[in-house]
Amino acid sequence: MKWNEFKELIKLLDQSSLDVLKLENKDIKLYFQKHDAANVTIDFKEQLSQTAESVKEVEESEKLPAKKDDGFYQIKSPMIGAFYSRSNSDAEPFVHVGSVIEKNQTVCVLEAMKLFNEVVSDVEGEIIEILVEDGQIIGFGQPLFLVKVGG
Repeated sequence: MKWNEFKELIKLLDQSSLDVLKLENKDIKLYFQKHDAANVTIDFKEQLSQTAESVKEVEESEKLPAKKDDGFYQIKSPMIGAFYSRSNSDAEPFVHVGSVIEKNQTVCVLEAMKLFNEVVSDVEGEIIEILVEDGQIIGFGQPLFLVKVGG
């Protein structure tokens, strides 16, 4: 792992509900503890296998069009980060169920490494469903919204 990957991992763990994480590999040992809690150990080989399977699933899903069988379009996350529906706690959400959106309209922000990145719609339509919650950690390619195209 590279130093930036460690920093990102620590940040994500700090924001998660986990109190302790212990990763061990023949070359790497990582122990992270936020509070007094029971130890959690992860089999690094099993984790790598699961990660490889997740990457394969994302790669396969990227080959498919973003439309679902039911005719709705999925706005997917372009990156890993924490999902926020509004620019700050006092602001109104960018969109809600029933919002009619335009192409290139901001629909949410994703926060990674203290940087907030706007996610914009690549279609016009109506928000049918918001698939994630505020503060949820989002994976690359994860569906965020269902949109009825043409609204």
